[in-house]
Amino acid sequence: MFESFFFRAREAFLLIDASGSIIDANRSACQFLKKDRHEIAGMPADYLFETDVLDDMFRMADREDAWTDSFVTRVVANDEVADMRAIRLQPADKSMLYSVELSHETLQRRAVTRLQDDLESAKINAQQERRASKTLRTTNERLTSFAHRVAHDVRGPLRNIRMALELYRDDEEHVALETREELLTMAEASAGELERLLIGLLNYSTSSSRGLARQDVDVTEIVRSVGASLMAPGDGDWLEVGDLPIVHADRALMEIVLQNLLSNALKFKSDDRPLKVEVLATGEGESAEIVVRDNGIGFPEDAAEQIFELFGRLSNEREGAGIGLATCAELIAQHGWSIQAFSTPDEGAEFRISVPWKDVVQLREPKTHAVD
Repeated sequence: MFESFFFRAREAFLLIDASGSIIDANRSACQFLKKDRHEIAGMPADYLFETDVLDDMFRMADREDAWTDSFVTRVVANDEVADMRAIRLQPADKSMLYSVELSHETLQRRAVTRLQDDLESAKINAQQERRASKTLRTTNERLTSFAHRVAHDVRGPLRNIRMALELYRDDEEHVALETREELLTMAEASAGELERLLIGLLNYSTSSSRGLARQDVDVTEIVRSVGASLMAPGDGDWLEVGDLPIVHADRALMEIVLQNLLSNALKFKSDDRPLKVEVLATGEGESAEIVVRDNGIGFPEDAAEQIFELFGRLSNEREGAGIGLATCAELIAQHGWSIQAFSTPDEGAEFRISVPWKDVVQLREPKTHAVD
């Protein structure tokens, strides 16, 4: 039955074995190739067609139990462009054999295909150029602001270091030893502040520019681990951790976010009461929320957005470069999530991370545990 179909078909067919030799050709194939059947039989297929096309086509045929997509090739003998597709046959003798169909690619089809490709490429290029232009404007604005803020924040420590060293050098013989020690202490403190600033900038740049590597992340596990690493002797049970969700997120970036939020609570704890931080989850509305709540010194309500800006410090009384919360906001935005802050002075602060339900793998019943 196959032989009857093969030899009588109006389409041009070749039979090619696994070694690439042409076993047979039907009448239409002979007309297509402008050769007699006895000339074609036994001829290596790569004498007639481009080798890389044959290899790609046969690899595809080996993977599919159907006709492959068309491959465009060139007939070496007459320099014609042709379409070629193949199907792997299953002869009774278990040999490997391919039926290959040949057809002419019309000029009209080629022209239409090229036009469609050109239009699609032009459309994609236009969209990319618009996005790139918008991104470039935004990036330039951020870089300008970033440069001004960096210059401002670096200038202070450098000025203090230079002043301390100049006073130490100019008045070394006339200044008491205690005063010289104070000058060196000031220079050392300013150098430490400068180092923290540069490390913070490096962490911000590195973490905010890397791509996401999403996986199922147990937020409870991360909070417990971060809390244990931050706990100092005498802190007591300062951190209560609820049963937080499992989310589809970048684990490393989530660790950075929670490290910064918990460090922020420690940094801005009240001197009038023992620190208490609670991390819990809610599941209402359009998203789940991870809540980090502390009883620290808080901040003015109208500063809720400013604190997420790079170098957005509200005062210089507490150690910090004003980068941690900006890093949190940047990494949360990379996930397609959002973060908000709520507070009243001296009544603590609350940070809420909103996670769309599509990224929530599991949300468990809330109950809290103190970190030992």
